[in-house]
Amino acid sequence: MDDPGPVTPTPGERWQAYEKDRAGRRLRRRLVGFLVTVPLWVVSVVPLARESIDGREGARAVAVYLAAGAFTLGVAAVIRGVYALLRKRHFWSPWLFLVAAVVAVLSYSVQSAGDEVVPTSGAPIQESSSGPLIALQDLQDH
Repeated sequence: MDDPGPVTPTPGERWQAYEKDRAGRRLRRRLVGFLVTVPLWVVSVVPLARESIDGREGARAVAVYLAAGAFTLGVAAVIRGVYALLRKRHFWSPWLFLVAAVVAVLSYSVQSAGDEVVPTSGAPIQESSSGPLIALQDLQDH
């Protein structure tokens, strides 16, 4: 009879528990964000560096990969730094590496613009008077 039953937490205690759970969720989301965006950035730098190698071998080829990565990360750091200052946010964020990956892809597309497209092996090339898309449709009809 002296058992008061379950103790209900006060609003302050509930708020503290919510803040603790929220901090854990934010930390997990940031960790997952970094685990996804850093490899994405690394993979997106590879084509840009290969486009810039120009017959270099050994340490010089590694230097090209590092320079391409440093360039894209530097541009992304400037963009993220301006955003962080304007919005009063943290500088280190998965968005930094996502922006760096986008910069790498855009840099590769600008650098390789105008280059001749090399078809994949095994794909027959058939010219058509109405353009390459119609030529592909002609191949599908057969």
